[in-house]
This record gives sequence, C-alpha cells and structure tokens, in this order.
Amino acid sequence: MRPKVIATDLDGTFLDENGHYNQHRFDAQLAALARREIRFVVTTGDPLDHVQALFAPLANRVTLTYIVEDGALTVTGTGEQLQSQAIAPQDWQAAVTWLKTAPIMADCFVIVCGRDRAYTELPATSQRFQASQASYPSLTSVSDLLQVTDAILKIDVTWLKTDVVAQVAAFNQHFQNHLVGTSSGLGGMNVTLPLVSKAAALLALGRIWGVLPEQMAAFGDSGNDHAMLEMVGQGFAVANADPAIITGNIQRLPTNNQLGAVGQQIDQWLV
Repeated sequence: MRPKVIATDLDGTFLDENGHYNQHRFDAQLAALARREIRFVVTTGDPLDHVQALFAPLANRVTLTYIVEDGALTVTGTGEQLQSQAIAPQDWQAAVTWLKTAPIMADCFVIVCGRDRAYTELPATSQRFQASQASYPSLTSVSDLLQVTDAILKIDVTWLKTDVVAQVAAFNQHFQNHLVGTSSGLGGMNVTLPLVSKAAALLALGRIWGVLPEQMAAFGDSGNDHAMLEMVGQGFAVANADPAIITGNIQRLPTNNQLGAVGQQIDQWLV
C-alpha cells in the first residue's frame, strides 16, 4: 500500500557510510511524491543546520519536513518551526555533571545541542572536535558546558566503541522519569525529555496533516528508530540494522544503506 507520509532516519539508513546519497535520484523522487501528495519527513538525531545543508542542493527541498534532535524540534522545508521541546536547565546540567563523573560513563564525549548551535568542552583544535563538525557544523568549544545559556534540546554522548547497552541502561536507571537515553548507533546515546522521540514528533505531524499512523511508512536502523517503526503502518529496518529493533510487524529490507535501500522502496511505491 502506498503511504501518505514517508519518514526516514539518516545515518545508517538513508545515507551511505560516507554520509552521502544520490541527490539527482532523490530530488526526482521528491517531485514525484509531491505530485502524489505524499509527504517526506527526515527524522534524525542530527541538528537542524546539518540536515538543511545536506538537502540544500535539491530543487524540491521545500517539500521536506525535518524532525531533528531525536524529535525535540520539528521544522518545515520553508523554515517554519512547528514544535520545540527544551530540557530544563537543572536537568541537562545534572546529566552533564553525572556523565563526566560516573565511572560507567568514562571516556565519553559530550555535546549539548541548542536549536542553532551545539557546544562541547573538546578543544577546537582536537581531532574529535573536527570530526564532530561533520554532524554539528555550528559546534562551539567552551571551557565549561554548565555555563551555556542556550535552551538545550538534546545531549549527544559518544564513545570510541560500538556497544553502549550498559551505558544506556545505567543512564536511564539514574535519570528515570526525568530524562531518557536512547541508543543512536555508532557507539552513541542521545538524551532527551521522556516524551520526546521521533515517534512522538511524527505522530504530532500526522495530527496536523490529518494522517493516521497506519497511513505512514518509516525506515530506520537503530534503537532511536524502534518506536517510530513500530508505530507506523509500514516499518522497515534496513539490512544493516541492529537486529534488536526487528520486532512485531517491522520488516527487514533485503538491501542496506550502502545500496540505497530507502530509495529502492520509494521507487516501488512510485510505480
């Protein structure tokens, strides 16, 4: 069945391992989807400036809607902000303090994310800072994260390892009912408010547009996509997805992000 809304994660799902996608093909698909009145939603833990730059070359970029910071912010392709949910200063500051001192969180890198700028204590000259700029173009080095005054939407925590199950569990046990940590793949954990998620933001868009969850399709590869994939009528995990997210009616696609799995499925709907 052809959906009325298509949503996709970016890293590990829509984008290849170098963060690229077939721009010509996707631009043509967006035009075809618009003719059929099918909406396309980008759902990602990445910040707004990163996704806007990623799709800036497309002629049909205004048809996109962006759910960024793991659901904490929703903005249309024309720049209209539809929703924003910031973490109370005392809560994100408590989380940052704990992340920097709890033994199980040792060796983590912390970025706090505002709407238009992200902050870290990493030196701007460090290799890790420069690598992080690929996802956070407006990343700013500060001497003390606790002195940041921006409204913070998300905390991005990463390690130089891939298995962070224990870290996610420990965070959620410590901050239950206040904040939620979710695996973001690639050795990362995203921290948001408890009711903030890609699924919740997509559901809110559906209410605005008059589209039921069963009329939606979504693609993902990791823990922060799971609720979204379960919520929609057609949930797809790319072939390279974390096996733990394949539950219920979620389908595993035969191809991975490297081979353009999302684009192949869109082509099937456009036939």
